[in-house]
Amino acid sequence: MGIKKYQTEVSPGNFKQFYLVIAEGINKYTGKRVQKKKRGITSLQRAERIYRELWSLCREERPDGPLIRTWGELRLEFFEHIENSIRSPSMPSGLSPQVVRTKKSRFVHLKEWDDRHLDLVTPHLVTTELDQLEFNRIASRPLTAAIQKEIKCMFSFAVNRGILPAHPLLELKKRKVPKKKKLALNHQEVDLLLKKARLENHPYFYIWLLTLTLGLRRSELAGLKWIDVDFEHRLIHVQRQLMPKEGLIEALKSGEDRVVAIPLNVISSLKELRLISKTEFIIDVDCRKWRNGNQSQVLKSFCQKIGIKEVTHHQLRATHITLALIDGVPLGIVKENVGHAKLSTTDVYFRSSGIQMSGQTDNLKINVPSRGEGKIRRLKAVE
Repeated sequence: MGIKKYQTEVSPGNFKQFYLVIAEGINKYTGKRVQKKKRGITSLQRAERIYRELWSLCREERPDGPLIRTWGELRLEFFEHIENSIRSPSMPSGLSPQVVRTKKSRFVHLKEWDDRHLDLVTPHLVTTELDQLEFNRIASRPLTAAIQKEIKCMFSFAVNRGILPAHPLLELKKRKVPKKKKLALNHQEVDLLLKKARLENHPYFYIWLLTLTLGLRRSELAGLKWIDVDFEHRLIHVQRQLMPKEGLIEALKSGEDRVVAIPLNVISSLKELRLISKTEFIIDVDCRKWRNGNQSQVLKSFCQKIGIKEVTHHQLRATHITLALIDGVPLGIVKENVGHAKLSTTDVYFRSSGIQMSGQTDNLKINVPSRGEGKIRRLKAVE
């Protein structure tokens, strides 16, 4: 076994030298002896490299598929996996097409890694390469943090599929991203938004009202039907989404249905909407922007018009969370109401609002003199 040299007549009287490589080994998955050959190799150096590759394949090749050795091979396998995970009527809890597109886009900046052996992808390499992307202003810190998250996700997939025996990046620390304050309207701005929208009979009035009072995502609100509303107990059963360009999805983002409380002062408006409704859906706006998911443009324009912070539709949900916490609704109740998977996600809004800091330094014992406590005396001129 090994490398053998031979000659072949390529034309009458013209012989050329080639190499035959034969490798053999016991496959670790099947326990059987495997032999692999390759002929027609034109140089000894290339033959030696191919021998090492075949020797490794004999021992490491999986019986259920080819051995994945490089970053590029694993990336293609991962892409195929997430594409097969796109939600459909038969798999409503799958990934959205947009999420899949976003995941794949994270790897655009790592094209040069395709020929890199997986053993060479270390925490140090990942950190160094991502730092270089930031230094060269190719990617921002939030983007490099997202890229690192997808890299770790791909390696977790490799471990789960048995492609790798262990996750090589488990010790890689999460990249720190500066926290942004959650943009939300205050009570006065919310009152003005709803008052002006009501006076103008704006077609989005009920959308904004229900988003602010229920804290639903746009797709959840669009998927609500009147049969989901329990007026007697003031509850709404949220169980489906209506996604732009996808249609009705019989599952929520979390994969689980949830029950949302309806504030008492919203019941009359909801019943009013029920009387004028023409479909089984609570929200039915005949507007291209609403159907295509560009409803935030309508909201921003209206906010600018009435002179309040220009927020997106999703930031109305942030407004609901923030104001609910300010008004004393328990953190756990808010979490369940808005459908956060973790309490820490809701807690971000709590900390961002500064609620926990309000009044905490009132007992600071520093006497501040009022304006009337001091007397002004004119100093004599220096002689």
